[in-house]
Order: sequence, then structure tokens, then C-alpha cells
Amino acid sequence: MDFKNERKKTLYLVLFFLGLLLISCIIILLVFHPNMLTSAFDTALAMLQPFLYGAVIAYLLNPAVSHMEHLLLKVEKRWCRKEHPGLLRMFSILLSFLLIILIILLLVGMILPEIITSISGIIKQLPGVIQDFQNWISTLDQSDLSHELITYINQITETLSSRLQNFLATDLLPSMQAVISNVTSSFLDLINILKNFGIGCIVATYLLGGKEKFLAQGKLVLYSVFSRKWAERILRELRYADKMFSGFLIGKLIDSLIIGILCFLFCFLVNMPYAMLVSLIVGITNMIPFFGPYLGAIPSAFLILIVSPSKCLLFVVFIIILQQIDGNILGPFILGDKVGLSGFWVLFSILVFGSLWGLLGMLIGVPVFAVIYHLLQKLIGLALTARKQTRLLENYRQQFPPKS
Repeated sequence: MDFKNERKKTLYLVLFFLGLLLISCIIILLVFHPNMLTSAFDTALAMLQPFLYGAVIAYLLNPAVSHMEHLLLKVEKRWCRKEHPGLLRMFSILLSFLLIILIILLLVGMILPEIITSISGIIKQLPGVIQDFQNWISTLDQSDLSHELITYINQITETLSSRLQNFLATDLLPSMQAVISNVTSSFLDLINILKNFGIGCIVATYLLGGKEKFLAQGKLVLYSVFSRKWAERILRELRYADKMFSGFLIGKLIDSLIIGILCFLFCFLVNMPYAMLVSLIVGITNMIPFFGPYLGAIPSAFLILIVSPSKCLLFVVFIIILQQIDGNILGPFILGDKVGLSGFWVLFSILVFGSLWGLLGMLIGVPVFAVIYHLLQKLIGLALTARKQTRLLENYRQQFPPKS
């Protein structure tokens, strides 16, 4: 009797029954005590939140740390005889954090006063705009237009004006007071978020400081669980996902920054009202593919329309030209073909992930779906190869060659 094979069969049988028992317990809990699993998941998520914050911060900050470390290494080789890799890494992390904080403070210092001024101007000009519209309606009453139509427009204007005033007086102020009271009552939640963010920065520092070691440990775990063939495939897909996310997000950030600066320069040169506020809206919403330009242009054009209809028309023409330049020249030059998706799948990913995660889903939906699409292509290719249907795959690639 082969005792070694018998022991192996017994071990597999025990593992099978343990797995079956675990799945049965989970199903029973989901059916009879769903709140228990939900609370356990919420507790685990709350415990892991600082580490999730740290992982996201480390991933976003890693390109800056790498570039900073590269620059400091050049300086060290020129001026120092002995290399200090650990000290160099810590200086790179510290300088990257300080640089990001400095950029945020400068942007807030420059943009926040302008935004407050713009919003205050809108509130002050709104009654005058309504009055000008009513005066324009009264001049139309003297023309050949139907008197009933003018009366109907006047009634609509008065109704909208009264409702707007009632909203500002009776709804907005109490709502703001409620918001303030909610903010005051949820002060502990804000402290918790700041605490998690602060701990996340510390976690990110450790992750960035020992990123080579952590990656090597992850590689060891991967090769210990999977065969060499599948471990290498998983590593390739992880590298692809990293390239997709980092390339798309960084490229989109640079592209949106340039668009915001160009918009501000144009608004400043033609003396457009609310130049900083409008440029900020256009730049931020440009991060969202496909729908971003429209999401930013519509409210911006409305704000300008309140002050000057002629400049609103000029702004709309400029935005159309700017988006054509961005879509055909600037965007392809910065991003290239990072995602490799057709327009249909880009629209599909934005709508699906936007409905799931809101604005965050609209922002990261394209790279997420690009990774899923890439994985499905690989799995379909493997399945066709296993079924000896490679001819179909070759015909498809000849008919629809991949973009270079």
C-alpha cells in the first residue's frame, strides 16, 4: 500500500470538508444573521482603514519619491564619496511630502480667496440680474408680441423670483444651520478621518522606505501559492495594471492642469468674469473622461451668462475649440493610447462605474475596466488555445489588429 498517496488523499479530503463547512457557515450566517457578517466586515474595514490610506498615499507618492531619489543620487555621486541609500530614501520621502504639502497650500492660498470673491459676487448680482430680465420683459410688452404671452412670462418670472427668495430665506439658511450642526455633531468623525490620514502617512512612509523588500516578499508568497507559470502570468498582469493606473491618472492630471491653465489665461486676457472659479471647474472636471468637458462647461457658462451673455457665447466657443485641441492634439500627446479601449467601452466603463462609485467611479472607471478587458482577452485566448480554436483568434487579430 502506498502510504504517501493515502496520506495525501486523506489530507485533501479533510481540507475539502473543512472548506465545505466554512462555506456552509457563511451561507447560514448570510441567511439568518446577515447583520453579524456586515458588522464584522465594517469592523475589519475600520481596523484596516489606516493601512488602506497608507497604501493609496504610497502608490500616488511613489513616482515623486522615485524622481526625487534619482536627483539626490546624482548629487550624492558628485559631492559625496560614500553612498547612503537608506538616508537618501528617507530624504526623498520627506522632500516629496513637503513638496506636495507646499503645492496644496499654494493652490489653496491662491484659489480659495478668488472662489470666495466669485461666489460673493454671484450672490450680490443675482437680484440685479432678475430685475434686468424683468425690465427686458417689460420692453417686449411694447412690441408686436402677444400680450398674453408677455403676461405669462411675467408670471413665470415673478414665481421663480419669489421662490428663489423664499429658498434663500427659509430653506437655505436653515439648511446651512443644519449642516453646521451636523458638522459640529460629527466632529469626532472628522477627527477619525484625520487620524486615519495621519497614520496612513506614517504607513506610507514605511511602505515607500521598504518597497523593494515588500515587493520581494509578495513575490515569494505568489510563487509559494501558485505554479511558476501562473505566478509569472499574475506578475505580468499586475505590472500591466500598475502601468495602466499610473500612466492614465498621472497623464490625465497633467492634461487637466494644462487645460485649467489655458482656460485661466484666456479668461484673464479677455477679462472674463469669475476667471479663477471657471478655470478651476473646467480643470477639475476635465479629469473625468468623455463627460468631464460638458460637466465643467455648462455651470461655468451659466455663471458667465449672469454677468455678460456676449462673453458667455465667447466662452462657449473657446471651450469647444479647447476641447478639440485637447481631444485631438494635447490628450493623445500626453496619454497616447494608454487604455486601448474603443469609445463605446470608455462610455460603458464611465456609466457603469459612475453608477457604482459616483464621481470616483467616473474617474477611475476607465483604467479599471481596461484591466478587466485585458484580463478577459487573455482568458479567452487561453480558452481558445485549450480548445484548439486558435484559427478563430488569428482571424480576429488579422481583421482587427491591435493598436500600436
